[in-house]
Amino acid sequence: MTDSVVSNRHKDCLPCRLVSGFGVIGMGVYIAVQAQKRTKPLGRFTMLGIAAVAGSIGIARLADVYPFGERVQK
Repeated sequence: MTDSVVSNRHKDCLPCRLVSGFGVIGMGVYIAVQAQKRTKPLGRFTMLGIAAVAGSIGIARLADVYPFGERVQK
């Protein structure tokens, strides 16, 4: 039982990372633009926080860092 579903899954290809990474960054940009249209500060800052998280996840996806890529063993 050393083989698991996770260890046997298909590895990422570059086009997959590019599409998903830029897609999530695009979502973050869209949310940030919509946040600027909000009049109430709480809603605006909440949406900007979500946009920052989405942008960070997109960058992490493009850079192929853990948990999307391999964990570096020291």
